[in-house]
Amino acid sequence: MSNDYDQHIILHHLDDPLRIFKWTIDEALCLILPPFLGIGLERPLLGVMFAGFSFWGLRQIKKRYGLSTLRHAIYWYLPHNSRKLKNTPPSYIREYVG
Repeated sequence: MSNDYDQHIILHHLDDPLRIFKWTIDEALCLILPPFLGIGLERPLLGVMFAGFSFWGLRQIKKRYGLSTLRHAIYWYLPHNSRKLKNTPPSYIREYVG
């Protein structure tokens, strides 16, 4: 009698992050956006160097602290998007009184 879990390959990959080629979305953005910004500013070499540095830095952060810590830092330190998250309170409110 075989196990049903071994027969279904999709079940093994349900929680995998979305990927572009072999990189996750955030890694792909770190590699793609800086060269285009560098071309727009007429400094393509600087854009390529910044892409490599930001990719390396993101990998180090994800390796040391994990992706959840990065998500929490983005929530606390970047501006609040009221269109996307309507029910969440702004990040600067620490305590509700009253």
